Amino acid sequence: MQTCDLTNQTLLSLLKKSDHGAFEEIYRRYWRSLFRQLHAKSGNMELAEELTQKIFVSLWERRAELNIQHLPSYLDAAARFSFINHIKSVIKAERFAHFKKSEDDPQQQNNCIDPLSAKELMGQLYDGLKQLPPKTRQIFVMSRIEYQSVKKIAHALQLSEKAVEYHITKSLKALRIVLRDYLTIGALTIWISAPYLFS
Repeated sequence: MQTCDLTNQTLLSLLKKSDHGAFEEIYRRYWRSLFRQLHAKSGNMELAEELTQKIFVSLWERRAELNIQHLPSYLDAAARFSFINHIKSVIKAERFAHFKKSEDDPQQQNNCIDPLSAKELMGQLYDGLKQLPPKTRQIFVMSRIEYQSVKKIAHALQLSEKAVEYHITKSLKALRIVLRDYLTIGALTIWISAPYLFS
């Protein structure tokens, strides 16, 4: 029997036994849907491809320990957490950079985000991103998560720089409302409002 005729549960059982054919069939069935989901969330094709690949790499590496009851649900959840973790890693990098710049200033050091606030922030930020129009979300990700300049974004999307700045301003206004309870946190404020990203 060919792998394309096997049920998901059979494929998962074979995957636990390190069956490469089963893994390839799972990849074939679900790669496109995961990519589309992540592309819709991020608005960025390269990032969506990277996160999708990481999900399948993790699936293979953890094949022996996973106890998956429903494969589509597991992969959908993996996509959600993958995107959230990506944003979290960006914020952590910003927090570290901010700390290094302000380590000689005790007042600024007090602005660091505690673990509980960071966890709550992730949920709020994720909800805020989902509410943005697709084009605005894409430009926000390119600007604030990938650190691309307005000029580079405008060239990539074939938009005027004014249009890109409009979408960035629109996204920041929307996210400031969603994240209003966190705007006193120095690292977050710098990340959202950093003027050099408009250059």
